[in-house]
Amino acid sequence: MDRQHRHDLRHDRFVDEVGALSSRARANQRLLLTVAGALILVAFVVYGIFFYRSNQERKGQELLASAITTIESPLIPATGTAPPEAKFKTDAERNAAAEKMFKEVQAQYGSTDAADIAGLYVGRLAASRGDTATARQKLNDFIEDHPQHMLVGAARYSLYQLRIENGEATQVATELNAELQKAEPALPGDSLLSLLAHAWEAQGDQAKARDAYRRIITEFPDSPYVLEAQRRAGTGS
Repeated sequence: MDRQHRHDLRHDRFVDEVGALSSRARANQRLLLTVAGALILVAFVVYGIFFYRSNQERKGQELLASAITTIESPLIPATGTAPPEAKFKTDAERNAAAEKMFKEVQAQYGSTDAADIAGLYVGRLAASRGDTATARQKLNDFIEDHPQHMLVGAARYSLYQLRIENGEATQVATELNAELQKAEPALPGDSLLSLLAHAWEAQGDQAKARDAYRRIITEFPDSPYVLEAQRRAGTGS
């Protein structure tokens, strides 16, 4: 094999290798472009979902705020000048208007925190009408779905109250006493004692109820339940 032939073979091999490398580079470039395009698409999708959810939450919170303003608005007095925010003559009218708005929050913005809070209000309104089954279901759903939510304590408290008023005072008293023995109870101690006193009163055991109220006074002197506890225990000043 002469020198020129060997040179040509080396040249051909060099050309082939460069060609192969170029082909791989082009393939990799297409792959990189495809990956980059996919990442950009994913970023747009993620941003779109985030924007949609943020927008839904904002709208839900606005409607929720209007509903809360409605349910807390003053009634039109029978005589005298009504305040500008008074639009309803009776509790029933006001509650019906507010409940409609709370249910709209749930229907239109079901995946938001606003809808969850609206559900608590729907449960509260159901309880006020004597519909304990609906109220209990709403409270249970919230507690199970949002164990770390800032309002879960209020939901637990309301559920205990509802159960006491629904004839479960004996069972609730047992559960509350068990909670009081825990290092980290489901509710603050003064809340548990307030509920426990209520449960004893529902059973007609005034002595145990007064003991629970006295514990609030002595163990939790800064509690918001103290004034009521003093009145109930007969120690008010």
